[in-house]
Amino acid sequence: MNDDPGGRHVGLPHIELTDKSHFDSIFAALKQPVSDYTFANTFMWGGALKLYWARLHRHTCVFANGTGDLTLLLPPLPEPGATDADLRDAVRDCFEKMDAYNDRYADRSRSRIEYVSDELIERLSAAGGLNLSVSPFSGDYVYDMRKMIELDGKSLKSKRHSRSKFMRDYPDFRTADFCDDHVAAADDLLTLWQRVGDASHTGEVNEDHLGSDVLRERDTHACQNALRYWKELNLTGMSLFVGDKLVGFTLGEQLSPTQASIVIEKTHPDFYGSAQYIFSEFCRQKWADLPECNVGDDWGIPSLRFTKSSYRPTRLINKHIVTLARPVVVGPINRYDIPLANPMHTMTGAIENTAPQVTLRDATPSDAAAIFELEQACFESEDETFTRRQVRYVIGNPRAHVRLAECEGRIVGWCVALVRQHRHWRSGRVYAVAVSPTMQGRGIGKRLITAVMNALRDTGIERMYLEVRHDNAPAIRLYKSLGYVDHRFLPNYYGELRHGIRMRLITPAHHLFEETADRVSVAV
Repeated sequence: MNDDPGGRHVGLPHIELTDKSHFDSIFAALKQPVSDYTFANTFMWGGALKLYWARLHRHTCVFANGTGDLTLLLPPLPEPGATDADLRDAVRDCFEKMDAYNDRYADRSRSRIEYVSDELIERLSAAGGLNLSVSPFSGDYVYDMRKMIELDGKSLKSKRHSRSKFMRDYPDFRTADFCDDHVAAADDLLTLWQRVGDASHTGEVNEDHLGSDVLRERDTHACQNALRYWKELNLTGMSLFVGDKLVGFTLGEQLSPTQASIVIEKTHPDFYGSAQYIFSEFCRQKWADLPECNVGDDWGIPSLRFTKSSYRPTRLINKHIVTLARPVVVGPINRYDIPLANPMHTMTGAIENTAPQVTLRDATPSDAAAIFELEQACFESEDETFTRRQVRYVIGNPRAHVRLAECEGRIVGWCVALVRQHRHWRSGRVYAVAVSPTMQGRGIGKRLITAVMNALRDTGIERMYLEVRHDNAPAIRLYKSLGYVDHRFLPNYYGELRHGIRMRLITPAHHLFEETADRVSVAV
């Protein structure tokens, strides 16, 4: 039970505007731009996440107390003259502080360092002498700035049409530089955004089972902070009006010499296409001279992941969570204590970046033999594997989307999605996915499925299905994280007493169509 509301026993100061010059100099010394590593981002979230800070062993350390525990929101940030020994001491002191607090008010298993970039993972590795465990965190989505301005190409066709529709439907629209006169209307729009989001995403949770309503409430608090101090934080803004009504606003900042960060973007839900217009126009007016646009991470929420993926990021910037690899206490074995997933990889001493260098590409007929071998390695039963003939057939099928994952010249995963033509509409089916046993647990399957889902969406398909063994808990968790829900139980689908579950995903844009289709008894 947390009897420390507000973190009054943390014993550390809040982050104030007067700390800006210090944080600016610390962040400027980092080589890798990450959306979280700016003073504006840190300050605006200070109240929502209950942020505090300390200078320990020539490192700046930012603590968070917003969830009842004490965590390190950012890794220890080196100050001038900091050494590897200083970093080791800073990390140890931080965990001592977190453990002492969490032992009293939460649980020391909650002690962790969040939002750790690849650059700072390397520094932790170089420091040595630390028994740490690293696991992936939601990464930053990065787009090609020119494409965000033009919205050209087949993959962004729907965004381009939405932008054009807004311009046609509201000929009296206009944009203006954000100013203090817009703050009150922006705050009202922010309140509306939260209320509509809470009503339309009831029950939605992220990968940590934290409700999206809680995340929206925190986001609203952070945005209000940014609106109040936008000039002091050196944020650049733009407002969108229809007539005299403010229907959207956005704030951003330059993250690096090559990258802009979109910190906030909110639009009125009743003005269709306003989100696509303001995003594209903000990039054109304010950031056209920069090659990249960073829109932050997706909070682990499937609907937000879909939206950010739909703009076709050129890359994701990795972020990680770091914890202490604590000794395991062995006691009586209870079947209810068996974890549902493998424990995080742990390392003693140096930390290695274990993420595989995996690339995705389309399959070609010459890949058939390697894919067949992969199938043999992944499945024991011949009933579950593709034959060589079936592999060749799906690669050549014009209604199939076949993606491969390749690592060091070797095929380590594949995924197939098929287009199904109904009488008046089309659906997609994720038909198969397999990842080499030696490469499982590294997010490759998720990347492959996302790739074929994007390929289906590019052709206008918004309703997708897949089947999975009813007892394949890891796969079911993966599919649910992508937005799929249980649709139908399939008795003996995979053989005697080997039942299946059909799962379905319908993107938000398809909800109206689904209701219409159901009324006219369209078969699923």
